[in-house]
Amino acid sequence: MFINKNLFISVLMLMSVALEGCAPAGKAGITATQSSAVSGAFITTSTTVHSSMEDKFNTIIELSSATTYTGTLEGTSTLSGTLVLHRDDSGDFQGIETFTGSLKNGKPGTLTFQVTGSSDLYQATQLTNSVTGGTGSLANLQGGLLKVGIIKDNGPEGTYTGQISQAGDPL
Repeated sequence: MFINKNLFISVLMLMSVALEGCAPAGKAGITATQSSAVSGAFITTSTTVHSSMEDKFNTIIELSSATTYTGTLEGTSTLSGTLVLHRDDSGDFQGIETFTGSLKNGKPGTLTFQVTGSSDLYQATQLTNSVTGGTGSLANLQGGLLKVGIIKDNGPEGTYTGQISQAGDPL
């Protein structure tokens, strides 16, 4: 299957941004009523296009990707979802991302995110990741991330920021 460079870049950028939002973070002593700022960087390490279908105005792509996170979130993430690429090379994305790793302070587990986002014709991407679940030390986390970046030759890379809180125990 052939995918043009702009489409590939849009897919990778959206996936990276989506994956990035997976990182919960905190400082020791933060309680359930407080939230912790999270921040760092992400880079998409691989992307697989599972299917591509064109209609009159869009290309609809089912894909998955892998991302590496550094900063408050340390680990890797997998993302699967749907990218709708428009004629003007802008795009919209919806998917699910699962992060496996730890907070900078070493608390391990997984986080699941609902990811929505968009990219413009210049390959700038913005994604919102909302926490929907977690396991291990990352269970009971709430909050979300904003990922912004640009698509490079090897895929999207950029930064993430957000707020994460945990019901019950300190982060």
